[in-house]
Amino acid sequence: MESLLAEEDDLFLVGSSWTVCDMKTHNESSTETEAQIVWWTNVVSLPIIALVGIACNLLNIIILTNNKAARRIPSWNLLLALAVCDSMFLVFATLEVTPTSIQFLVESSVFNAIHSYTAVYIRTIASTLYKASVLIVVSFNVERYICVCYPLTSHRLCTTRNSRRAILISFVISFLCSLQWPIVYETTQCWDNDQDRYFYMITMSEDPTLQMYYRFMDYLSLIGFNMCPIVLLSALNIRLIITLRKVVDRDLVRRGLQNGEADRRESLIPDSGLTQDPEANMRQGQKFNANAMLFAVVILLFICVGPQAPARLLYECYDHYDTTAIIYQCISQQMVFLNAALNFCVYCLVSRRYRSLLKQSVKKLFGEALNQRFSLILNVWSKSSSTPAATVLDDQLKYDLIYQNSYT
Repeated sequence: MESLLAEEDDLFLVGSSWTVCDMKTHNESSTETEAQIVWWTNVVSLPIIALVGIACNLLNIIILTNNKAARRIPSWNLLLALAVCDSMFLVFATLEVTPTSIQFLVESSVFNAIHSYTAVYIRTIASTLYKASVLIVVSFNVERYICVCYPLTSHRLCTTRNSRRAILISFVISFLCSLQWPIVYETTQCWDNDQDRYFYMITMSEDPTLQMYYRFMDYLSLIGFNMCPIVLLSALNIRLIITLRKVVDRDLVRRGLQNGEADRRESLIPDSGLTQDPEANMRQGQKFNANAMLFAVVILLFICVGPQAPARLLYECYDHYDTTAIIYQCISQQMVFLNAALNFCVYCLVSRRYRSLLKQSVKKLFGEALNQRFSLILNVWSKSSSTPAATVLDDQLKYDLIYQNSYT
């Protein structure tokens, strides 16, 4: 499938869909080091990340569905859909990537026949799930932006019906933007004279119209599911940070006016960078942590999604089996898998309430003994990661600081 991967826009790494014929071509033009990098990425690193991510997302689904308190989360539908998309994406992406780097499977005629005719459809499903997760992330961040910045309008716009409608629209758009592979690519049966058997190649159609359509969808996916989400989510989070600062500052001013006499007494104390009011000190720390968490989410998005665009451009500038392109694509592919697997950890880091729901779910599933040990781990984790969540975060953002995503 050399030609398929040569034209790929964002999803799978070099060599993830080789047929036997393509493997020969690759071996003739690549070094042992390059082959080892691809093998370790496809067979070891990506499956491990996928297994961890699937386990975490399944636990996340259990938490969101088995707790009545979780169902009251404003973005419950979007978060549940995001967890399902991430889990299914990791399953289908691993099915597409890993088997084709396992030598005994590649050499099997039966596997070649089955995989070559289904690979483009597996890729279509994986791409649809990935792109849908990107749009869902954008949707619930827009929802949180409206709730925080325009609270009077949020009751009309941020409803369960609109959330479900956004999920449906996300899947429809993602599917339409992932149809280029089964439309443009075709599977051809070939004969291997050396091994005296058939093998299969997936090649792009020679129709100029279909090639133009593929190229258009290629760049549409690159811009619409890589670049635009980063810009949009960054802008939304900057606005959220500014709004949260204003809310916390107004709260501090109001409390200062209510305790004017105490403030005047504190003004006589030499400035040490902290007030003598423990509650005020705690709120200052909460304010800092809230902004830090929002910035961390945006940075995570840049790290996971940002490399996809340069990796795609490297295919245009370098040979498809150039060492630089292979190494960079392997790294960016692992970042994409991490992006789909890290949501659960981000939830636990940014939300005290979510950690509480996690403890309840563990207790319900595994009993009190395991829950006590798990609670101890979470308490140590939460103390090392953040201070108790600010009131404005619990009331306004709750689970909304979670970003996944993006992956084209």
